[in-house]
Amino acid sequence: MGPSTEQVYPARPEALTAPWLTARLRDQGILDNGAGVAWFETAPIGAGSGFMGRLVRVTLGYDGDAPDAPRSLIAKFAADPGHHRDIAMQFRLYEREVTFYQKVAASFSGAAPHCYAAEIDPATGDSVLLLEDLDAYRTGDQAEGCSAGEARMIIDLLAPMHAHYWGRSHEVGWAPPIDGEIQIGGTSAGCAMAWDPCAQRFGHRMAPELHAQRDAFLAAIPALHRRMAEPVQTLVHGDIRLDNLMFGAGGAHRPAVALDWIVGRSAAVQDLAYLLSQNLRLDERRAHEAELVAYYHARLTELGVTGYTLDQLWTDYRYAVLFLFSYAVLITGALDPTNERGAAMMEQLVHRAASAVMDHDLLPLLRTLNS
Repeated sequence: MGPSTEQVYPARPEALTAPWLTARLRDQGILDNGAGVAWFETAPIGAGSGFMGRLVRVTLGYDGDAPDAPRSLIAKFAADPGHHRDIAMQFRLYEREVTFYQKVAASFSGAAPHCYAAEIDPATGDSVLLLEDLDAYRTGDQAEGCSAGEARMIIDLLAPMHAHYWGRSHEVGWAPPIDGEIQIGGTSAGCAMAWDPCAQRFGHRMAPELHAQRDAFLAAIPALHRRMAEPVQTLVHGDIRLDNLMFGAGGAHRPAVALDWIVGRSAAVQDLAYLLSQNLRLDERRAHEAELVAYYHARLTELGVTGYTLDQLWTDYRYAVLFLFSYAVLITGALDPTNERGAAMMEQLVHRAASAVMDHDLLPLLRTLNS
């Protein structure tokens, strides 16, 4: 990414300006000094799918010759000050994503949208990402869920990054470790507050046996974080849910592109288990889970990962599914669903996550973790 020519950047949609947009496109070599952004319009997008930030589509008009300049971009900002921003700041979500675009994204061309600007004030969370507009792609829908074929596309997207940083997570030391104090403390405190609201809203989607293990699950959260740190560590996406996926329509499109790269250092299986246990449609998971886990293992092997057996992957996968139930609790108990579509997504999230815990008979693991 080219050097910024300005010290000040817009921290909310209303602060966007034509000169700032022009400067960013010139940084990228897309506009020369004879062309610039003459006008632009913004429109909010993502209602009911994003909780931690504000997204707008920026439609652009140019003066001068700009045949290769984008006609629209996506600008992503931190949430307005309040509850959602406080949660995001607690987990350093904005800082992690902006740093990913600054330092990592270009190495995995096509996995993420092309980035034209990435700026943040870590102290306040004020941030902006100016990204490629994938409006011709189809947005994933976590409420609806995905098929096994779509899950394969997402595995193909993730595996190169997992393999590249396999055992080399120290190279991205700015990304928080899964067993770090912030991660453990934040998840423990958040789930303790969120479990009861989650159960009140969507408890009908949880088996009675799971309800009965409330205290045991909450007590096991630190041990689950530490268990996720036991396998070889790598860089993980961290929020690989369908609302953060875009699917191409063929031709020059990439098969799948991921958004919301709130990366961290953890076991690679964290992304896989999140994808399969909380995004794959329930019938699809039950029919195809084993072949998808084997496919992921084969992709890692093809990409140079050695010394990690399929049996080890399955053991780690089971712990990851149990660990990730904490995400379902946090998202559905601590966040405001904002609208009917958000509530539908949350209900399916709890249903799939709770069903995966029960299908794999994971509740007995809590005794081991708490012993």
